[in-house]
Amino acid sequence: MLLGEKLKKLRKARGLSQEQLADQLNVSRQAISKWELGESTPDTDNLVALSDYYGVSLDYLLRDQEVPEVSEKVMMREVQPLISSGCLKKGVVGIVIFVVVWFIFVLLLYSVMFIDPMQ
Repeated sequence: MLLGEKLKKLRKARGLSQEQLADQLNVSRQAISKWELGESTPDTDNLVALSDYYGVSLDYLLRDQEVPEVSEKVMMREVQPLISSGCLKKGVVGIVIFVVVWFIFVLLLYSVMFIDPMQ
């Protein structure tokens, strides 16, 4: 896949317009369009900015490689809000409560069904 195709695919995957991406990178919308059409190539600074923004390696952008390698920095940018917002902790607590309640229910059901009160 060519660089322009990759840039367009990455932009669309993020749900961005060319204008929105241009604003993020401080370039013109026409520059984004030319990069995606293969009419020009981003300079080194813009390639690095694109790599950082999309969380892919420069190798992925510049080589004929299909699967992007997501950088650790981007993974942390995606996961860190979950951790800091407490959503992850609330989810784990919810699962633990569910398991405990389920276990108590099974014990009560077992005692009702299998323990003879006449003994």
